[in-house]
Amino acid sequence: MTVAQSLKQLAKLTLHAALALSLVAAPAFAADPNAEARANSIYKDAKERFEAGDLAKALSLVKQAEGLFAHPAIVFLRGRVLHKMARLREADEALRLADSATLPKPLQKPLADERVAVAEEMRAKGELLLTVDPDTARVTIDGEDVRLDSVGWLAPGKHRIEAAAPGFQPMVRDVQIPTGESATATLRLVPVAGSLVIVVPGGLRDAEVRLDGLLVELKAGEKLGDRTPPMHVQAGPHRVVCNRGSEESAHDVEVSASGATEVTCTDIAPSTGTARKVVGWTGVAAGAGLVGVGAYGLLSYFLVDAKDPRYSDPRYEVSHNKVIFGSTYVALGVAVGVCSWLFLLRDPKPAESER
Repeated sequence: MTVAQSLKQLAKLTLHAALALSLVAAPAFAADPNAEARANSIYKDAKERFEAGDLAKALSLVKQAEGLFAHPAIVFLRGRVLHKMARLREADEALRLADSATLPKPLQKPLADERVAVAEEMRAKGELLLTVDPDTARVTIDGEDVRLDSVGWLAPGKHRIEAAAPGFQPMVRDVQIPTGESATATLRLVPVAGSLVIVVPGGLRDAEVRLDGLLVELKAGEKLGDRTPPMHVQAGPHRVVCNRGSEESAHDVEVSASGATEVTCTDIAPSTGTARKVVGWTGVAAGAGLVGVGAYGLLSYFLVDAKDPRYSDPRYEVSHNKVIFGSTYVALGVAVGVCSWLFLLRDPKPAESER
């Protein structure tokens, strides 16, 4: 065997030893023989996404590839993506992990240059630890849109942070970023209240209304109509569910911060308490009529024209029947009206409400 053949055999053995170490370090690959090929395919997609500027997708893909086979080239790409996203501490850690003897030689100098660039940037900039609630808010720094997962290091000095989200009051915060150090900023947006009215055809008497899973509590008088009083809720999406017996009507509604929003539960049958309503409101009307007749009799007695030649003394010579019957009608009308109103307010029997 020649010297060249011996060296070739030694290199082959070294390569096999390195591969064996990789298998030990990446048990997912050892368990799945196709893991390296799948990781390489995902790595290529991640690199294309990175070069196209889709950093969030590139980071997601490179993490998938690294989970299958943690090759230093894949870790190096993760460091580059994090560097581009201004997440310098994470980038520095990833680049340190990628600095391995198994890293392909063509990538060794780019890795060294990347590590130097990250270190210089960390010395020249300051870290912003930003928290925004809700995390779905639109955030701008110095007028430019940013993603919360890409906010990290900024140039030293004063920066203006603005956050806005549907259903919340916008917030502005100025923060001073020190050189080479960290600054913390927390923006918790305050919800904006909107007005919501829920309409239940057939009335609220024997209906159950829920808003975002919570029962809407209504007073007895509020159940007489078919719509709830305006409820102050946070502007934004809500879910309304109406039940009557075994029937249910569910609706997703977007509550506006300006003006009242109305939603109608259209998929449930009208209430079966129509007879009670007719009797109750008829009694109320009858009571009001009796009060009116009685009041007319009393007024005709007390307001008679004192100069009427038919009466020498209007106060005492006009028939007292008007006072007696007028008072009786008023009292009877009040009694009928009050009883009818209480009848309307009475909770229905279980059999009548089908519960």
